Amino acid sequence: MTSNWLRAVFVMGAVTLGAESEALACSCMMSGPPCQAAWTADVVFAGTVRAVEEIDHDGLGAPYRSMLVRFDVERGFVNAAPGPVEIVTGTGGGDCGYSFAIGGRYLVYAWKTPSSRLSTGSCSRTRPLDKAEEDLRYLTSMPASGTGGRVYGRVNEWRRDPAEEMAVDYGPLEGVTVNVRGTTFLRDVVTDAHGRYELTGLPTGKFTVTVVPPLGFDLRDLERELEVRDLRACSVADFSISETAVVWGRVVNASGAPVAGIEVEAVAAELAGFDPPPYQRPVKTDDRGTFEFEGLPPGSYVFGVNLTKRPGAPRRGSPVFLPGTAAARDATVIELKPGDRHEVGVLRLSDLLQSNSARQ
Repeated sequence: MTSNWLRAVFVMGAVTLGAESEALACSCMMSGPPCQAAWTADVVFAGTVRAVEEIDHDGLGAPYRSMLVRFDVERGFVNAAPGPVEIVTGTGGGDCGYSFAIGGRYLVYAWKTPSSRLSTGSCSRTRPLDKAEEDLRYLTSMPASGTGGRVYGRVNEWRRDPAEEMAVDYGPLEGVTVNVRGTTFLRDVVTDAHGRYELTGLPTGKFTVTVVPPLGFDLRDLERELEVRDLRACSVADFSISETAVVWGRVVNASGAPVAGIEVEAVAAELAGFDPPPYQRPVKTDDRGTFEFEGLPPGSYVFGVNLTKRPGAPRRGSPVFLPGTAAARDATVIELKPGDRHEVGVLRLSDLLQSNSARQ
């Protein structure tokens, strides 16, 4: 079994090879709750650190400095027995290594490396034993066999005002259908008042979990691939969904011919003319001069070119607002509601502006 953590460490190590810099933050997939982590790890045990030393990383096939940690296993939970064991980890920082202290007692989730060593890191649920209450409750109460796996999670709504950069968690969504399908079954469940869903009694195997959002919500990123590895295991998938709208239009020159490769911007109507940051990502016109914005948060907008000021970059030219005016007060204001699909019309550029934009 190859862990998500191990893959992340090798990638980060390759990035930092030579410089061995810790300026890059560790980037990896987290291991989930104990009922999931215990069955994605190869070994789980509680033990005391007896020694920590740096070792030759070349033999491990890892392009970063590595630490060898020697443990006395006090209690094995998954594929471990009392006695000595060695674990390899990184040095910390950008390589996702876990910092162990000699004499410290830890709960360790570990995976086998391609060289058959055991490894762990900061993205696993490895932690000091006195901070592992949740894990120990699960591990010490595991039955000898299970009656079915569990898939669960939460669906919440994120909202963003067009005039703000960051979205906010607007809370759980009740009554949202979540579909779970495997090779032999298909089941639906509906989120409760806390936005939670849960299915139990599942067979082992891989599953696809799909959220069926209410009308007006973005249809992207609504699916997760999960796996239940044991009838005592769980797998978790949380979703954040947002209300959005889609708009499109065309850009033409003074003669009415389509203009390709022009960046069109969407700006909150209240910020028009004030050089706001580009809270909405600009889009480029295609060969037909057509542009399309997907996933705009509902609200009032103006559209055009050179409407925003990007940090550290000079202004690219004079602003032109849809339908073709330089004055923000004359811009066409488009009100978007959740789920709208709206054609905003034609933005006409002067020949001079088109020439300047083409040189950028």
